[in-house]
Amino acid sequence: MMHQNRAILRRRPATWVLAASFTLVLNLPGCADLPFGGRGERVSGGGYQSKDQVALLLPVQGPLLGVSDAVRDGVRAAASVDDAKSQPKVVSVGSGTPDRVTETFGQALGEGATYVIGPIEKPSVDALAAEGSLQVVTLALNEGTSAGKPTRNLFQFSLSPETDAVEVANKAKDMGFTRALMLYPDDVAGKRRADAFRAHWRRLGGTLAGDSSFDPRATGNPAKGLLAQGGADFLFLAANAKQAQALYPKIRKDAPSLPVIATSDVYPGDVDPVRDRALTGLYFVDMPWMLGLEKKNDPLRRADLKISAAHLETPLGRRLYAMGIDAYRLAPRLPGLASQPGATFAGQTGLLSVDAMGRVQRELILGRFTETGPEPVGG
Repeated sequence: MMHQNRAILRRRPATWVLAASFTLVLNLPGCADLPFGGRGERVSGGGYQSKDQVALLLPVQGPLLGVSDAVRDGVRAAASVDDAKSQPKVVSVGSGTPDRVTETFGQALGEGATYVIGPIEKPSVDALAAEGSLQVVTLALNEGTSAGKPTRNLFQFSLSPETDAVEVANKAKDMGFTRALMLYPDDVAGKRRADAFRAHWRRLGGTLAGDSSFDPRATGNPAKGLLAQGGADFLFLAANAKQAQALYPKIRKDAPSLPVIATSDVYPGDVDPVRDRALTGLYFVDMPWMLGLEKKNDPLRRADLKISAAHLETPLGRRLYAMGIDAYRLAPRLPGLASQPGATFAGQTGLLSVDAMGRVQRELILGRFTETGPEPVGG
């Protein structure tokens, strides 16, 4: 069994499918002119022409206003640091209700949009997907429910909870683990993560030695019976920061040498050694921007942000802001990524690629809590 203080990341075979190691070199025939970013390199420029216009098809009122504001600020921040000669015009077009999204989309085109970012709501994404073909590259900020044919020029970018669970499975496989235990909250989000992990872990050839759900409102030690089953070489913990603060010390007491890998929910994005001391040794997956892994000369490094906004004070707001940065930089690169299987773009939210359905896939970073704060785990 691998001890908690060691992490050996094994490289996957060269025949990986779309989501490869975050540090993979892009070296594909015909890609020399596509600024995707290679090993350790993040491209800061948007890749637009000065005549381009980006329409933000996002809510301007209603319950998703906070979400769209965080994304919109990220987009505008990314545009503001582009070279003036290649800086597109960025305009906001209220997405309206799902039954009117095609109308507002047409309005954006009529006003000169050459790229569209949005919408956010799943029904609105479904409405655009039903069109079969769109006139300009459109990056929806959610995944629709249709599993049919891809829609021409429609791409889908989501920060879904399933991604974290799939990435935990990938990282565990890279670390040489084969048998897992799983502990997750008995709620909608917890079950989604559990189902995603279970299915992907089995696709990777792993064995689920045991799993258990817990009542998020209850006290006690829900991991005790699960750990007593034994026979596993790591535990997948699907929990938020507060739950992990309570559960992880109990897991450590009962199974001190068993590695535990959690989702990004355990890390709010700010370093607090006192608060996080109880999590020392815990592995988790997260986006590069949250772990401060941007290039030192990137004008949008978290450490150098001069703006003060309410959404940058919350974990979700921070991640949505990074999503906005990536959405802006991805849009003009999407056709190239889609046409080159295996091509990747080193974004703030992960190593990004596009699958056959036009969905953006994210490879996350493996981090670990230490006595001085979270740190990335090297390969």
